[in-house]
Amino acid sequence: MRIVQRLLNLRFQTTASFFVFLIVCLVFSSAAQTPATTGLDSIRAEDLRQKLTYIASEKFKGRGNGTPELNMAADYIADVFEKNGLKPAGDTGSYYQKFYVYSSRLGPDNDLRIRAADADLDLRARSDFIPELWSVSGTVAGGLELLDDNRPNTLDLKGKIAVELENRIFSDDPEFPANATEGRKLQDAGAVGAIIIQNLSDRSSGRIMSLAENFRDDLPVRLTPMASVDVPDYPQIPVVVLSSDAGSQLVAELRKPQANVTAMLTVDVERRLRETQNVLGLIEGSNPTLGSEVVIVGAHYDHDGEAFGQIWYGADDNGSGTAALLELAEAFAQGAPRPARSVLLSAWAGEEKGLLGSRYYVSHPRFPLDRTVAMFQMDMIGRNEEHPANRAQQVPEEHASENTNSLNVLGTAFSPDLKTIISRANNQAGLTLHFRYDFGAEDLMRRSDQWSFLKKAFLRSSSSRAFILITTHRGIPPRRSTTRSWKGPPDWFTWPRTSSPRPKVSRSSSKPQRPPRNPIDTFGPHFLELALG
Repeated sequence: MRIVQRLLNLRFQTTASFFVFLIVCLVFSSAAQTPATTGLDSIRAEDLRQKLTYIASEKFKGRGNGTPELNMAADYIADVFEKNGLKPAGDTGSYYQKFYVYSSRLGPDNDLRIRAADADLDLRARSDFIPELWSVSGTVAGGLELLDDNRPNTLDLKGKIAVELENRIFSDDPEFPANATEGRKLQDAGAVGAIIIQNLSDRSSGRIMSLAENFRDDLPVRLTPMASVDVPDYPQIPVVVLSSDAGSQLVAELRKPQANVTAMLTVDVERRLRETQNVLGLIEGSNPTLGSEVVIVGAHYDHDGEAFGQIWYGADDNGSGTAALLELAEAFAQGAPRPARSVLLSAWAGEEKGLLGSRYYVSHPRFPLDRTVAMFQMDMIGRNEEHPANRAQQVPEEHASENTNSLNVLGTAFSPDLKTIISRANNQAGLTLHFRYDFGAEDLMRRSDQWSFLKKAFLRSSSSRAFILITTHRGIPPRRSTTRSWKGPPDWFTWPRTSSPRPKVSRSSSKPQRPPRNPIDTFGPHFLELALG
């Protein structure tokens, strides 16, 4: 057991040291300068173990989003930032960038009435249709416009309620609801509301009822879908999902020659707001010119919280990245010269609910995005990866003994120069680096907080900045229900070996009840002893 602990400690220590060295190299103004080693020397395996064990302890109860325990974790991170002299970079001189996440429940007034020449449809919530949990409330009325395969490239839906088949909707963002992305496009085209029809071949009578489970107010935090306030990605029009039975009738009417179909749609969704926060600490750059440029180093500190008497501790996901972030704060405070560029250490909330914290940040950046030269995300860097082969995704079989000293680095395909810098820095760290998952079936570049920045860079037609995910975890399973139309990899993880019974959840829930992402996140503070089985 001591050998196992030494291996894990050494690996984690080397990993964190590598991050410090890499980031210091990046932010200095000249590659010819040699960074001081004082900061590197401050990183101790015992310190890392203490931080990680504390973050994944019973005290924080799995750091579920919207819980007091996540706020306690934020206070702990802010305290470490303050003790090490980082400048507060949040709101009003604090370390906290506050924002609101919310869950939803159905109000009493949801209603959908459709009028056509040959049929009238008075539809009922929960059985015929269901609002999206992030939909705005309100009543809209207008003609219905069916968007089919011959729709023009430029939509003009002014004053209309758009109708679209769900299986036509494509999303390039597996961490965000596809219907929300589409709803935003329809709103921008002038639509006052949207009706999304579930796949007409899906005759399951329980589909809408299953979606209605998202509105239950007795779900544990782990199973509660959430969205965030004041993020422009969400549409500001009422959006509902219509059952295939009702949808078939509606499509038949809309496809008739000279169809004149109107509707009155009322959405009544009550939001339960929870205040949360990103935690931001700044190391100010020393160069008069480059100091205004920012390198962001991030790690999400939230996890799944409690469910059915069990805590989902999140030791690896992402206590490991958070502990490394705190070690970086201490390393930069240990007498090393200040970097030329500024470095923003960012602990994100809401990642487990769809990258909510980083999405909020890029919509409300504390530093201009066009002066943000790079973003490094540390997610699940704390254990040896072991997994079977997956030929469909060209993933080889790997064993823990084969990657005790390795990292997967994603994103360098978008910045070849940065790949060169990382490889050069690694000459001193001595890790095995894998640059193999930028593209492919798993599409891991879209699966953690760096995606919020990369997506924004694409929208701004920028190719000069780099957004990097560094992880030891090869395959992150798909999120529970953020994007219905995205086809993610299969769930090949097994239930951890523990005496706790597997929780029983109603099969009608629309959030698939799968095991945690890896056993360590269940075992929590005991992961060092149990990580390798």
